[in-house]
Amino acid sequence: MGLAQDLLQQASHLATYEGSNPSQAALRRAVSTAYYALFHLVVEDAGRYWQGSVAAVTGVERALNHGPMKNSSIQFTNSNWTDWHDITQPVPPPLRSVARAFIELQEERHAADYNNHEQWTVTEVQTLLNTAAEAFRDWLSIRTHPMAGNYLLSMLLGKQR
Repeated sequence: MGLAQDLLQQASHLATYEGSNPSQAALRRAVSTAYYALFHLVVEDAGRYWQGSVAAVTGVERALNHGPMKNSSIQFTNSNWTDWHDITQPVPPPLRSVARAFIELQEERHAADYNNHEQWTVTEVQTLLNTAAEAFRDWLSIRTHPMAGNYLLSMLLGKQR
């Protein structure tokens, strides 16, 4: 997991290293870092699906963008997903959970990074860190499932249904 796991640990550290009354800056960075942990977890696995050179894997990883990834995640929050052949397939619950977490963490990252009027609490941030940790567990349980490959491919192609 490399960078993704490091970022998840860093998010937890940012939320707690100042003690019981952390600064808004520390809480905001924790939220932002939690999102990037999940982002990199998914990106790293997208690269693993590619059987090419290091340059090709890097190209796949760099081709993933936040907006299309969120749009794909929206599609995978449903019980079923319609593939590129118009065949409806069930989406396993752990994958739906990852997709929901991706959306929520991305939206909260935007709030943490750009909404200077919002005041974060330790409880809110810890809840988001728990969401990220749960998404990691769910992803690790589903990452080799064919539907996880469809999720990653849809993120790369940005194809909406």
